[in-house]
Amino acid sequence: MKRMQLLELEDQAWLPPSIRNGITDFLEFAVVKADLYKPFAPRLAAAISAANVDSVVDLCSGGGGPWLRLRDEVVRRTGREVSVTLTDYFPNIAAFKRLADSDSSGRTRFVDTSVSALNVSQDLQGLRTVFSAFHHFEPAKAQAILADALQQRQGIVIAESTQRHPLLLAYMLLTPALVLMTSPFQKPFRWSRLFWTYVIPVVPLAVMFDGIVSCLRTYTPDEMMALVRGIPGHETFDWEAGVERIGRLPVGVTYLIGTPRRSMPTAA
Repeated sequence: MKRMQLLELEDQAWLPPSIRNGITDFLEFAVVKADLYKPFAPRLAAAISAANVDSVVDLCSGGGGPWLRLRDEVVRRTGREVSVTLTDYFPNIAAFKRLADSDSSGRTRFVDTSVSALNVSQDLQGLRTVFSAFHHFEPAKAQAILADALQQRQGIVIAESTQRHPLLLAYMLLTPALVLMTSPFQKPFRWSRLFWTYVIPVVPLAVMFDGIVSCLRTYTPDEMMALVRGIPGHETFDWEAGVERIGRLPVGVTYLIGTPRRSMPTAA
């Protein structure tokens, strides 16, 4: 199935924040409840150790991504008190604050202003992560995200829970029902989310639409490695890409990991 560069509603600047937050609230709820990225935790911990850092800068965080559970798992596996800074081009500040307040260690933080994944401030140092968002970017911009990390010598981890697979496309058709069943239990509580879910059901339909588009836009490991090979100096990083299967299912977490090489070969 060929990748399609389609448009997601969540990406559009004209989308009202109350609807966008309703979409990201559901995605955060689904990721945390299903613990979708738990099988990927060992690779993430290994990347943090390889990059030799104690801080993570999460780009395109949406509603906070998988970090509510994932940080403790990473700390356990690395033995490092890793800090996580949540960022987004359209920051969901209420969701970010909830995650930061729920972390008793005080090591989950957030930036409340817009942060572009294509041009990250040098003040934000640490391993960069992009969960469930890399597919939003067309190839030139996706490559620019990788190039920015490489140029600033910051490791980067891309992880996607979507794939161009019939099973996941079928699942997306069920998401409106899941949104209707779970909206009152999603955090933070918002009257606006209930309005856009039950009075005018925009959020359930937007989640389904964006979910289908996300699957069709997701890069394969080979496609991500092709982006890497087009970046000047890519050989100064160690790269790996693949799919971390979820149990016995024929789908899983598609990933790309790049970390700076600690020593470079000298010219003969």
